[in-house]
Amino acid sequence: MKSLGIIAEYNPFHTGHAYHIKKAKEMIHPDYTVIVMSGAFVQRGEPAIVDKWTRSKIALENGADCVIELPLACGVESADYFAHYSVLLLKEMGVTDLVFGSEDGHIETFLDIAKTIETYPDLYNGYVKDAMKTGLRYPDACNQALSLLMHKEVRTPNDLLGLAYVKEIVHHHYQITPHVIKR
Repeated sequence: MKSLGIIAEYNPFHTGHAYHIKKAKEMIHPDYTVIVMSGAFVQRGEPAIVDKWTRSKIALENGADCVIELPLACGVESADYFAHYSVLLLKEMGVTDLVFGSEDGHIETFLDIAKTIETYPDLYNGYVKDAMKTGLRYPDACNQALSLLMHKEVRTPNDLLGLAYVKEIVHHHYQITPHVIKR
């Protein structure tokens, strides 16, 4: 049985979101589709523009079979924690495939980076810590570490979040296959 997972906020839902659901379903041909969605507050801690009930209804009308609310404490965290709890919920629901939007558009980029971080965690974390000691923000420190390790960077918000999803899947050996839709 194939099951599609999407992590979303839909704040507010727009045609790009409808396109994402449609294309993801065309890619995976799932038996069911699960969306993990922020509740009353979105990832950056702001109140959602549209209430969670309306956003859930719209997601169901656009192809979701199930919408699960990401608990508040998990939903307003940094990208790494947001991804951790979102992917964990999808894993617990038995989702087989996760599809996210990406400016890069190549799942190999995310898998390569996640596997490198998993293979060299002490080196990567050391580079991140050293960069932060110089005053760099965490995302910039991570990019500097990636640049030193593999001459790669991840800069756009969707790519950063997508990488966080893939890192969770790789780190925990979840039986979820990640896919991207180029934005």
